[in-house]
Amino acid sequence: MSEIPSFKSDAEAAAWFDTHDTASYMDDLEQVQERIQVTRTRKRPPRKAVGLRLRVDHLEAIKQVAERKGIPYQTLIQMWLVEKLRQEAPDLLSP
Repeated sequence: MSEIPSFKSDAEAAAWFDTHDTASYMDDLEQVQERIQVTRTRKRPPRKAVGLRLRVDHLEAIKQVAERKGIPYQTLIQMWLVEKLRQEAPDLLSP
């Protein structure tokens, strides 16, 4: 079995790992414990909760579509609203 090669950059390593099955290399890897600190690089715009009355059958259809996509139905509704805003009023949206 060949060894995992050395890489000159993270991009090169990512490309290699994207195209190779690493299961056969697991016995060669050293287990490490490292603390990782995650920081946000940009602030999210402020949000506000809103109430919305929908027909029951429409809400059920939305939930089914969201389930197929593997996302919460609230996220799907938000995605659709933003998509429509980009079509209808792109000048009113912040970048």
